[in-house]
Amino acid sequence: MSISHHFYRKWRRCAILALAVLAAAAALAQSRKQEKGPRALAVVELPANGKAKPRLTPVAILVDGRFWDASIYLADPRPLALDPGNVYQVERSGKPVGFFTISEALQAHDRWSAFGEWQPESEKPPAKSVKVVEPSEPADDNRPVLHRRQSSTGDQETHSAGATSTPAPAVEPPISDDPNRPVLRRGKPKPQAEEPPEQTLETSSSPKIAPHAAPAKPGEVLAAISDAGGPDPRPYAYAWAPDEQQKLTKAISEIAGADVANYTKNTPALRFAPAAAFDQVAVRAFDLDYSNNPVVVVSARVPAVVPAATRTRSAKAPQPASDLFFYVTVVGQTDLYGQMRKLFSSVTDSGHLDVFPRLDLIDAVDAEGTGRGDLLFRAWSGSTFAYQLYHVGPDSLRKLFDSAGE
Repeated sequence: MSISHHFYRKWRRCAILALAVLAAAAALAQSRKQEKGPRALAVVELPANGKAKPRLTPVAILVDGRFWDASIYLADPRPLALDPGNVYQVERSGKPVGFFTISEALQAHDRWSAFGEWQPESEKPPAKSVKVVEPSEPADDNRPVLHRRQSSTGDQETHSAGATSTPAPAVEPPISDDPNRPVLRRGKPKPQAEEPPEQTLETSSSPKIAPHAAPAKPGEVLAAISDAGGPDPRPYAYAWAPDEQQKLTKAISEIAGADVANYTKNTPALRFAPAAAFDQVAVRAFDLDYSNNPVVVVSARVPAVVPAATRTRSAKAPQPASDLFFYVTVVGQTDLYGQMRKLFSSVTDSGHLDVFPRLDLIDAVDAEGTGRGDLLFRAWSGSTFAYQLYHVGPDSLRKLFDSAGE
């Protein structure tokens, strides 16, 4: 081997190494450029009687790719997610239905929540000038400012609190001694100019979203997002034909019935069997990743009855308590052939809720800011509850967050 050839090989290795370093640095710079700050997930409960105030409960906050409990994250003096002036976009299956602006936070029974102003999506806010309140921190503070964009058609109207060019609500800045405390605050959505619906749809980005979703109903529980510029909201509700709905509902219900039967067989302490018919059945379908393969979620309650064999042997068999029920939640997805596959199952009974909570689906929501939907559940453990967030994978569900702890 000649000396020149040796130096050529050495130079080529150094060049490859240098290119690899430059590529890694570019990727790191790009990832830092794409960082958009925290993303808060909450639940908004609208009063059933129309007299009480809407209430917001913080669930989780995504910071640097990790979910934290929003009810305790940077709680100085209140959780960051509940600072006055924070604005949450309230959604139903990914479709905006309104905005919730926090006015006051309170703590009761070791649980934080907030009251505020509820503005339906279809209702225009009054056009008036509002005084701008600048944060007390120095102007060169690089703290992230979170807000939720109204829609793809209102990108030019999206703004951050504290910007001198855009009015913001006159709210008191968060009281904290920490100069690095992030600000999850956005001004109230500005009134939009009168435009024909056709023009709105033509200028919106894909996927196209209707100008207004169906109005929120009294007593409804909805998911809400506040961030610093995540993706535009996308509808996740799956539009199925009547025959497809009947077929998939039957398939997921059969899986749920089999899981309840297996639960009773594998729980020796239970002396009762599930009834043949379910009640309080709720079936919902979503297209979470726009693959046209629906994710179907069924939740149901099953009354407890005396097993048939026991009734045959004794006419005076002990009867189950009137409040003894089985609870089942199953998540399934169709495969390439349209057949239902079980991805997740949760079965419990009213006597074991402290060990195995009952899961009630709240909604599909883009909690990770990727444009893909996740499933948010409320987990009941008797008289208390927690929130559980799941990512739907190709073969199973992966838990992203549990407000009750690991």
